[in-house]
Amino acid sequence: MSLGTKNKASIIAVIGASGTGKSSYIKGELLKKYTRLIVWSPLEQTDNYASFCGGVVVTKITDLVGQIKKGTKAIVYFPTGSDKEVKTQFDRFCRCVWEVEGAHVLVEELSRVTMASWAPPAWKNLSTAGRHRGLTLIGTSQRPANIDKDFLGNCTEIRCYRVNYDTDAKVMADALGLQTEYGTGKTKAVAIKPQKQLRDLPDFHFFHKNPDLSVRRGVNKSL
Repeated sequence: MSLGTKNKASIIAVIGASGTGKSSYIKGELLKKYTRLIVWSPLEQTDNYASFCGGVVVTKITDLVGQIKKGTKAIVYFPTGSDKEVKTQFDRFCRCVWEVEGAHVLVEELSRVTMASWAPPAWKNLSTAGRHRGLTLIGTSQRPANIDKDFLGNCTEIRCYRVNYDTDAKVMADALGLQTEYGTGKTKAVAIKPQKQLRDLPDFHFFHKNPDLSVRRGVNKSL
């Protein structure tokens, strides 16, 4: 039976431009241990989550439902069709995973299925009330300025790698609560604005906002 509001929220955003280290963190740390795993993977040909987790790939909601009912430990949903069809599939995907208590739910490329001021109702339900079902929710994006604000606002942890656009850097600097840093120049202290800190991160370097709201800077290894 679900513990409802007694569950601790576990909502994690993993943000960064392509090739900066997101997959290494997800596959190397976040998904080391799970009871059930369900992945939304629009780039499955290259992300290859099925191979990583030994999961079953499905392309239809009816097949997703069938695998959930069978108790399959790891399921990878690979959406196909037009943008409109994919968004419809995403809403149904979210409705399905809501029923799987205690699952890890990974959603790749959120900017393809949400916008800054809009998200499917079922996704909003996951990102605002998923803890009632004991879900661990992980969402990724290369362009955080284009994803729904409710998700970022409800995250218990945020891992941010380099972003390549000022609009994205501004959103993430605010979400992380970054402050101006001061480095040593030739003749005086040099102010390094939060947006620049995020845009200048080398690959695999990150800022991480912890559940206690503290922010640390670190480096993770490549796979």
